[in-house]
Amino acid sequence: MNFTEQQILLFFLILVRFVSMLASAPVFSIKGIPNLLKIGIAGLLALLVFPMVERITPELELNFVRAITLIAGEILTGVTIGIVINFLFAGIEMAGEYVGLDMGLSMAQEFDPLFDQQISVIARMNNILAMLIFVLIDGHHFLIEAVVYSFRLLPIGTWNMTSLALTKIMHISASVLAIGVKIAAPAMVTLFLTSVAMGITARAVPQMNIFFVGFPLRISAGFMSLMLAFPLFFYVFKKLLGSFESDILYLMKVM
Repeated sequence: MNFTEQQILLFFLILVRFVSMLASAPVFSIKGIPNLLKIGIAGLLALLVFPMVERITPELELNFVRAITLIAGEILTGVTIGIVINFLFAGIEMAGEYVGLDMGLSMAQEFDPLFDQQISVIARMNNILAMLIFVLIDGHHFLIEAVVYSFRLLPIGTWNMTSLALTKIMHISASVLAIGVKIAAPAMVTLFLTSVAMGITARAVPQMNIFFVGFPLRISAGFMSLMLAFPLFFYVFKKLLGSFESDILYLMKVM
């Protein structure tokens, strides 16, 4: 079977959009997943959607400058889809940093392969839980569906960073702090009340070494609040993920 230059270029551009999404999206971008596996998954997905995309894609110009422009546009389209979801995970990690600092565990750091940085163990735990929930509620399926749907809303060669899209991305990135506070709120309130109780105890019983008692007490209270607030964490994460999915669809419409 003979393939034309148009078909080869089109398939490559579809592959680039899928690879860009997989390289920047949560779960898929983990360094523990081999790059060849990511490319293989992207190639299979590109092969499946190629007939649909070929029908709706106009004739492409076959010159070097135009090809570079098309490749850059596909990379930015795929990365945009992945990065927007990553803002949600950044907010969850920030919540873990808040709680870890309040519990006195900010010095207990470990490497996060998702963001290539050192984070507290509480933030790492939140990140792992978020990824498990993300997979459990088929968030990875949405990412694939979003890329497939993007070929209808944002056909190949039509990428354009409009002012509406840029404003929306800035608004989403600014919401990371609010997400962190929402996720960390139950534990932060519990630890605040623990600090108040410790202060009252220190005034009422001056002979007690409150610092010796307080450190394990704050750690115990923090872990207890995290455990009891897990159903709320699941609910809030699911709601926030739905909001971010809507934001991705909006971005593709205005780009």
